[in-house]
Amino acid sequence: MTEANGGDNGVLWPLVRALMRVGCLSDLSGRNLVIRIVSDELDHPLAVDEYPQTTTHLFSLVNACRQQPDGLSALLVVLERLEPGSTAMSDVRRVINEMIVYDTISPEDRRQLFTLLSGVVIPDIGDLYRYVAGEAALDLPEQTTYQEMFRALETLNANVNGIPKPIVFVEHLATRVRLDLAVELRRWVSGQAGKLGLDTELTQLREQIATTVVRKPPQRADGYVVFQVERAGPSGDAYRIATWKQLDITDGWHPERAPDIHAASLSEMQFRVAEVIENVESEWAQFEPTIRLEFLLSTELLNLDVDQWQWETESRFPEPMGCRFLVSVRSLERMKARKWHRAWYIRWNELKAQVSEHKSVTKGGGYQNRSNAHQALRELVSYFERTPTVVSLILSAPPTGATYADEISIALRAGIPMIIWHRWDCDAEEFGAAVEKVLYESNAQHLLDRVRVVRANAYADGLELRHVGNQLTILWDDPERMVIPEGVPAA
Repeated sequence: MTEANGGDNGVLWPLVRALMRVGCLSDLSGRNLVIRIVSDELDHPLAVDEYPQTTTHLFSLVNACRQQPDGLSALLVVLERLEPGSTAMSDVRRVINEMIVYDTISPEDRRQLFTLLSGVVIPDIGDLYRYVAGEAALDLPEQTTYQEMFRALETLNANVNGIPKPIVFVEHLATRVRLDLAVELRRWVSGQAGKLGLDTELTQLREQIATTVVRKPPQRADGYVVFQVERAGPSGDAYRIATWKQLDITDGWHPERAPDIHAASLSEMQFRVAEVIENVESEWAQFEPTIRLEFLLSTELLNLDVDQWQWETESRFPEPMGCRFLVSVRSLERMKARKWHRAWYIRWNELKAQVSEHKSVTKGGGYQNRSNAHQALRELVSYFERTPTVVSLILSAPPTGATYADEISIALRAGIPMIIWHRWDCDAEEFGAAVEKVLYESNAQHLLDRVRVVRANAYADGLELRHVGNQLTILWDDPERMVIPEGVPAA
C-alpha cells in the first residue's frame, strides 16, 4: 500500500490477522527469513521496518509487499512453500487474492476517480450498487460513500467478461450524470480496461448497458433537499449545516446525507446553501423534478427569512429561492421530541385527507390565533385537544423571543403539521388575505406552490420588503420524512 493512499489502511488488517496464525511467522527470526526469501523472489530487497511485536512487524511486512507490483503474490508463493497445506494458509490465500483484485486500480487512478465524483449526487446509487454486485452484494450502511461502495465491489469476483465490478460500477454511474462528467468517467473506464487488456470486453459491456434497463427516477418526480441549520462556535455566530438529499420517494424515504458544512457567519451560510442548490440543479436537471427545499431549524431560528436567500452564488440579477422552489421550514424541536410524534402523525394524516378530498384545507382545519397572552395560550391548548380536525395554525405573532415562542411550541406539541406567520406583522390585512387564498381556495395547486406564487408576486413588485410575499413563512412538517438529528437515537 502506498503512503499516498493512506485512507486504505483498513484493507491490510485482515491479512495481518491471517498471518498471525501462520507458524513460520510466529517469531522474529522466522519473519526475517520470510522477508529475505520474498526479496529474493522479487529480485530486490524488500524494505520492511523491524519491530519486536509480532503484529506491528507483520503490518510492516504487508505494507511493504503491498507497495510492490507483485509483492503480495510473491509473499503468497513463499508462504505456500514454507507452510504447504496448513489450515492457516487457506485464510491467507483468500485474503491475498481479494487484495490483489483490490490492487488492480492504482492509487493515482483512484484519486482521479473520486475527485471526479466529489459532490456528485446520484439518487438511485444504492440500486446501481446492488445491480452491479448481484446476489453477493454486501449490506452497506444507509450513509455510504463512493469509496465504501468501491471497496465492497472490489471484494467480489469479476463479471463473466473479466471486467472487475468496480469498473462496471463506474460505467453505470456514467449513465446517471451530466454529459461532461459522463465523458470523463467513460474515459477513466476506458483507461482501466486498456491497462487490463479488456478493450473488447468493455465494448461488449457498453452495448449491454445500452439495452439494459436499470430503474431511473421518473420524470418530474419530487426532489427534496433538507438543510439542518444549527448555531456553532463559542459565540454562536457560526453555523453548522447538515444536508440530506433525495430524488423520488416512490420507494420510500431514505435520503443521502452529505458532509456537514461549516460557516463562520450568516452570509457565508447563505453562500454555502446556494452552492448546494446549484449543485442539485445541475445533478437533477435531466429528471425535471419539482424541488423542495426544507430548513430544519431550532425554535430560535424559525423566523429566519430563508425563502429570501438567493439560490445562486453569483448573479447579476439575484432571485430569492422562494420564488423558484417550494421552500418551507421544519421544526428541529419536534423532530427530537418523540413524545410528540403520535399527535403529529394523526394530524398529518388528517391534513392529507382534507387536501385529497377538498383540494384545500377545510375552514375548520385552519385556526387563526389572536393573542399570545397567557390565558389565550391556555385556550389554544384546550382548543387543539377538543378539535382533532385542526391541521393548520396562523400565528398571532412571529416566533421570536421566549414569550412568542410559546405559541408555536404549543402547536408543535399538539402535532399541527402546518403553521403560517408573517415575519413582521401577523395582524397585517394583506397577510390575512394571502393566507385565506393559500389555505382555503379549492384548486389542484399544491399548498406550497401557492406560497411560492405569493413570493414570486412580491418579487415582481420590487424591493418593498413589507409585501406579504417577502415576509411569509410556512412550516410544513411531514412526519413520514424525518431525518435523525445528531444526538437522537435512530431506534
